[in-house]
Amino acid sequence: MLVCFTFLARAGKEEEFEVLLNNEEGGKAVARAMGATRNALFLSPGRMVRIMEFPDGAKPPTLLDVARKDPKVMDFLRKIGPMIEDGFDVDHPETLEAFNRRALVPLAYDVRL
Repeated sequence: MLVCFTFLARAGKEEEFEVLLNNEEGGKAVARAMGATRNALFLSPGRMVRIMEFPDGAKPPTLLDVARKDPKVMDFLRKIGPMIEDGFDVDHPETLEAFNRRALVPLAYDVRL
């Protein structure tokens, strides 16, 4: 199962946004905690696209569930939330849930060739 999400940096936060996101070890840690088998990050000026692959039938935990177990993830969410256009406040879980719904790109099809 593939999951894709994308979002933009707030104007003026692009460089800080990209530096924070472009951390391979942090990305690996979050992907492992969510049960992903693959985590690909695409960055362009001010835009992030992430594609994660999960085993078929998997039900990944929410990012907030992962953050509640890992202080580093919680710290990351506190830093990134205000940098995102229409972002979130991790201390108000409903804003993170709403953000996740906005950032998720629905799968149109997945064809293995």
